[in-house]
Amino acid sequence: MTVLKDGFDWQGRKYKSLSGVAREITGTRWNGYRFFGLQTRSREV
Repeated sequence: MTVLKDGFDWQGRKYKSLSGVAREITGTRWNGYRFFGLQTRSREV
């Protein structure tokens, strides 16, 4: 997985989102952040 300025690259293919990569790997719909074990940052008020 390579993070690009405008998306992600996985095995030579470009994706716009982590969810797209997760879908390609598993064949099912996944939230990309959850699939890769990432957490969203909480908003600071």
